Amino acid sequence: MIKQLIRYHIKQGIWPLATFFLLAIFSYGFSSFSAIENFDTYRLDAKPNLLQTVLVSPIFAGFGALLIAVFAILMVGQERGSGRSLILHALPIHKKHLFFIKLSIGAAVLIIIPILGFFSSWFILQGIGGIHPFDYVTLSDLTYDFFKFFIFDMTVFAIFLFAGTIAGDIIGQLLIGMFLFFLNYFTFFAIAAVTTLGFGLKDDFTSSLDFLMTVTTPFPLLFQSNDLTGPAIYSAALTVLLLVISRQLYVRSENERLGRFTVFPKSHPFFIVLFTVYTTFILAAVIGVISSENQILYWLAVLILAWPAFSSYRRMIGWSR
Repeated sequence: MIKQLIRYHIKQGIWPLATFFLLAIFSYGFSSFSAIENFDTYRLDAKPNLLQTVLVSPIFAGFGALLIAVFAILMVGQERGSGRSLILHALPIHKKHLFFIKLSIGAAVLIIIPILGFFSSWFILQGIGGIHPFDYVTLSDLTYDFFKFFIFDMTVFAIFLFAGTIAGDIIGQLLIGMFLFFLNYFTFFAIAAVTTLGFGLKDDFTSSLDFLMTVTTPFPLLFQSNDLTGPAIYSAALTVLLLVISRQLYVRSENERLGRFTVFPKSHPFFIVLFTVYTTFILAAVIGVISSENQILYWLAVLILAWPAFSSYRRMIGWSR
């Protein structure tokens, strides 16, 4: 029965899984041949970084995060949007075990494909290019990079699993997941808009919020700093927290509430207000910048946009359903 469940989820996620393999071919295979072709043109001190990037691809980790998000949506969102949730929960598996099965499938994908990519790159470099990678890089550095990117992708996976746990359909999971995924950026731009455009403060005020653009993002390609120790620690803690909360909520969610924006209707007013505030402040900032950073026009745009945004989210989410 568990094998049937695993096959069901693999079948649901066949397209993102196929894209995983294509991305792995491009990021590991093609970069290996490119490294072989241009290896002699690199300085001796630059060759270790080149090979480390080929063997543990940050490109795969970055764009793989988007694919694992799609995979999470299909694992949980498709289950709830297709009406098959009752069949899944009718299996002789406790819901908390069902959640761990879903988590294990995603984690296995994030571990197996990069490992296959690593050995493929190593084989191409050494077997075809005559380059011995361990003459330039160490196993400890490669292991550190592997787990670092694994943590980042697991954070993205955990975000969308959490969104799927509280969402009642795919639209809800996508909207909540994308909001949580870019929460630090939305927060930075919203605060920057209110302080600089709304209150006319200097840009120096937002410099203290730069950590929102570096430390707290789970997407490695968007980092603005080369030191990823802080972001890795934050992502690991966030992953554990989200998975613990998700497991508790997944067990408590009620099947009869599937098909709604969330399976917890009492949370709908919170999401409506939250989405409205962020949308209003950020859209008003766009208008404020277009109008040459006019402070009065910014607050006028806030007043004009507040009600349409609130009304739109209320229709989409539902105040009390």
